[in-house]
Amino acid sequence: MADILTQLQTCLDQLATQFYATLGYLTTYHDNAPTTPPPNVPDAAPALAKIIKNKSSPPVPASIANTAGGAAAVAGNASPPLAPPQQPGAAPATAPENQDPGLPPAPDSPRTFASRQRELARDLIIKEQQIEHLISVLPGIGASEAEQEARIRELETELRGVEKERAAKVRELKRLRTRLEDVLGAVAVGIHRDEYPQK
Repeated sequence: MADILTQLQTCLDQLATQFYATLGYLTTYHDNAPTTPPPNVPDAAPALAKIIKNKSSPPVPASIANTAGGAAAVAGNASPPLAPPQQPGAAPATAPENQDPGLPPAPDSPRTFASRQRELARDLIIKEQQIEHLISVLPGIGASEAEQEARIRELETELRGVEKERAAKVRELKRLRTRLEDVLGAVAVGIHRDEYPQK
């Protein structure tokens, strides 16, 4: 049971990390397009309408910039790769030369953003299904409290019987050890008597 509980705790930690990473991606790489206010309510503009839409072009990765088709790949709605996780204590990564370090990263293209949203959602669903499976195989799930108490009493009775058997085996082991020591002592006396005959 402890093993299943450990796996369940690990999956819950992973799910929380996935939630955090998903929110971080969605916050960082969306295009900041303001929400359209309802047409019949002129003063219902949301606060997001005040946010300026990102207009900077995505940074060009070094591996693409060095190739001949690099400029075409960037122009064709390519998105920047997700930044690798930074190790604690490591120096912060430098921003690309064509981007102001104070600005957020360039948004993903709508197609790439939708694709990554589906991928992140699928990962969350898979992790949630793993958690549901682990919960379903926990002992005691689907049994009433009375059934669980009866099972505990059965296990206690079985444990007492096994403990009695263990105590009997320990007593038998001590008896056999004493008998073996007596036999070995007699053999040792017999061997030494033959080596040193009496005069």
